Amino acid sequence: METNMEEIRALEYPQLLGKTYLDHAGTTPWAKSLVDSFATDMMTDLYGNPHSEHAPSKLADTRVEATREKALGFFNADPAEWDLVFVANATAAIKLVHDCFRDHAIEKRQNWWYGYHKDAHTSVVGVREGTRTHRCFRNDREVELWIESRGLGGANANDLALFAYPGQSNMTGRRLPLAWPGRIQDRIRSKVYTLLDAAALVSTTQLDLSNTSTAPDFVALSFYKIFGFPNLGALLVKKSSSQVLMNRKFFGGGTVEMTPIGRSMVPRR
Repeated sequence: METNMEEIRALEYPQLLGKTYLDHAGTTPWAKSLVDSFATDMMTDLYGNPHSEHAPSKLADTRVEATREKALGFFNADPAEWDLVFVANATAAIKLVHDCFRDHAIEKRQNWWYGYHKDAHTSVVGVREGTRTHRCFRNDREVELWIESRGLGGANANDLALFAYPGQSNMTGRRLPLAWPGRIQDRIRSKVYTLLDAAALVSTTQLDLSNTSTAPDFVALSFYKIFGFPNLGALLVKKSSSQVLMNRKFFGGGTVEMTPIGRSMVPRR
């Protein structure tokens, strides 16, 4: 059966009637059926704070976990191999990685080396401000030479090292090699964690994280770039790499069991 795109546009995107929208890279327009479904759910079910212990809170907690599992499935990410942290957007996901690496380096008394690609979004570039040493790779060839040389011109053997790059350039729309994380893992002698900023890429492309041996350690993305709604993002974390995120100093809200007065130890959830 042939799909009539004009009918779909009129039915699902009435807000576009008589308008031309040219900022799909920023965010995609939301579909009417998505907003209607959300509104019906909000008016039908009663949700509470997921960290409380009453029926509405338990319903919210159940829905959050179900959504987390469904989101992992959307990227072919096995829940046994991956965690998903809901955040405000891709920038918040990248900042979370920054904060965790900074605090881990302090805790372990390591130098933190950071490499990033020239085509990176400002959020990825901004991570360099929290590092001691950093390098901007000016093009793909510089990245390839770094990988093939087994890390020359990069981190020292004892450094905490992170390489970040975009799956797709916000400026040009060019897509960068998704094979880099696997090759970095195979070729570079010392451990280098990899962060993929997938925000622009996943707006039009299916991201497949089923092969953990070639996947990045961390993936930052914004759901509103895919669906238009809601205003949420996520940080996908490979469980085998999650230990580097465990020394973050900041705590609050549902991330802790309690906050004892006068004691430095705070039980984390």
